[in-house]
Amino acid sequence: MAGRSQGDAYVQWYEENAGTAEQPRLVRAAWLVRDAGGWLGERRELLAYLGRHPRVTESLREELAVLYPHVHFDWAAIQRTLEAGQQGRDVAALTDDELVLHLRDLARERGLSLMDLALRLGYYDRQVMPELMTLLDDTGRIARFERTAGSIFEYMARRHPDYAYLIYKARLFFEGNEHALQAAIAGEPQGFDDAAWRARRRYWHEQLERYRQSRRPPSGST
Repeated sequence: MAGRSQGDAYVQWYEENAGTAEQPRLVRAAWLVRDAGGWLGERRELLAYLGRHPRVTESLREELAVLYPHVHFDWAAIQRTLEAGQQGRDVAALTDDELVLHLRDLARERGLSLMDLALRLGYYDRQVMPELMTLLDDTGRIARFERTAGSIFEYMARRHPDYAYLIYKARLFFEGNEHALQAAIAGEPQGFDDAAWRARRRYWHEQLERYRQSRRPPSGST
């Protein structure tokens, strides 16, 4: 929230499970928080749960004024942030190229850094996320990908299937398909020798081809 002072209340979006333990479905919910100092340094203090469809009401203002008389609430700014957050991108409507070019923004909308996102996608050792982001920081390079293969995603699928597989897993994550995401992470062959690397590449190519087939319109459709 631009212009807020240290200790002011602000909106933070977090993920919660709207499904079951067996079939998770992640959705976003809003909280009011503030950054508070202490013996162990700065920490984020949760002030109020606003839910998946948050609204600023008079009763909310009155309740928080009583609970936190020492905290400043800029209600106009909070309302603007909530409205912007609820108008977040419909990830299912994004192309794969649009998704990867907006990874930073999509992560930020959910209160995540790119490192947080990489961990959610199962990257604990290799620096696949920063490698991909470095490639996409150059607009001339992006144009070359599009000229060569027709799209960023198709170029990655042909030349760098590990990066394309990251994009695929990111779509599963942002669309809340946690069950499929965990299966995609668990299915990747493990190991560090040449045989394991070749097995991973075969696996990526197979999974990416299934994904591309699933994205194509049915035969005979217009």
